[in-house]
Amino acid sequence: MVPRLGQCCKALAEFVEQHLVGHAKSRLRVGSFSSLLSPYLHFGELSVRKVFWCVQMKQLLWSKEENSVGKESVTQFLRSIGLRECSRYLCFNFPFTHERLLLSNLKYFPWNANQVHFKAWRQGRTGYPLVDDGMRELWAIGWIHNRIRAIVSSFAVKVLLLPWRWGLKYFWDTFGCRFGKRYPWLAVYFGQLTRCS
Repeated sequence: MVPRLGQCCKALAEFVEQHLVGHAKSRLRVGSFSSLLSPYLHFGELSVRKVFWCVQMKQLLWSKEENSVGKESVTQFLRSIGLRECSRYLCFNFPFTHERLLLSNLKYFPWNANQVHFKAWRQGRTGYPLVDDGMRELWAIGWIHNRIRAIVSSFAVKVLLLPWRWGLKYFWDTFGCRFGKRYPWLAVYFGQLTRCS
């Protein structure tokens, strides 16, 4: 799904004017509105600087109006954009993270190379509704909420102990080509999640 030229400004304006104010409260709720700006940012139709500038302008307005909820929403949204840029930075400056772990001390981690668990995870049949719904949504529409991305990735490497490369390869092969490498965060989620344990 390559975004059409010109839609990016409309999407940004809609998010900033209609949905940004509630971002702080709704960002952790699954099924809540997402900015949906990722494809525009990825394909270069929208710059992070433009998003930052538009959101900062809204924050200045809300500061004058003493809208503390809006100001907190801006802070949380900009933090999310910062994390997105951090993952892109890691993938660009450490390109080996697609092949090996950033932290070498995890090289000999005892992964559970269970094909049955991997197949169940891929097909959304793990028995955990949130994980299963996320994987099915990803397969059905080619997009997944960032919170669900973190959950399904964490589940694969932390609960099932599946080799992180399996998850990375699955997402990359299944969706990377079709969407022009739209998922640079995969190496970070799959390869580096174990450092948070």
